Amino acid sequence: MTAGPFKRLASFAIDFTLIIAVVFTSWRVFGLGILERIFDFDRSIEDPFYIYLLFAYHFFGHALVNYLYQGFSQGRTLGRKFLYLRMSGQINWWSLFMREVIWKNYAWLFAITFIDYNFLYGLFFIYPVLGFIDFSLMAFSRSRKTIRDHVTHTRIILDDVVYPF
Repeated sequence: MTAGPFKRLASFAIDFTLIIAVVFTSWRVFGLGILERIFDFDRSIEDPFYIYLLFAYHFFGHALVNYLYQGFSQGRTLGRKFLYLRMSGQINWWSLFMREVIWKNYAWLFAITFIDYNFLYGLFFIYPVLGFIDFSLMAFSRSRKTIRDHVTHTRIILDDVVYPF
C-alpha cells in the first residue's frame, strides 16, 4: 500500500531535522574556520559575501548530505524506519540523485531563483505552493505519487499493519 501524505510529511520532517543538524554542525566546526582562512572575510551578517557563502554552503551541504544519507541507507532513512515506510522501485545512486538532488532540492531552488529574484518572497510563497502541489498529489491522486516519484519510478510504501476500521 502506498503511503499517505501525513506519514510522508512526518518522515520528511524527521530526516530534514537530522540533515540540518549535520549541516549546521559541520558549518560551525569546519566551514567557518576554513573559509575565514581562505577568503579572509569578516563574518558579519551585514556582509553580503558572507550571506551568499552561508546560503551556498547550507544549500549544497544539505543536497550532498541528503544524497549520501539516502544512498547509504538505500532509501530506508531513520524517518521512514520510524514510521514504517520504505522506498521501492528503481533504487540506485542515479535514481536517488535524480529524486533527491535534482527534483527535491534544485527544482525548488529553480522555482525561487527564476520565478522571483526576491528570496523571502520565494521562501514564504513558492515553498508553500510547491509543498501544496506535492501534498495534493500524495493525497488526491490514485497512485499517491509526487512528480519525483513518477520521474524516478519509485514509490513510498507503507509497511505497517493497516486495519480496516
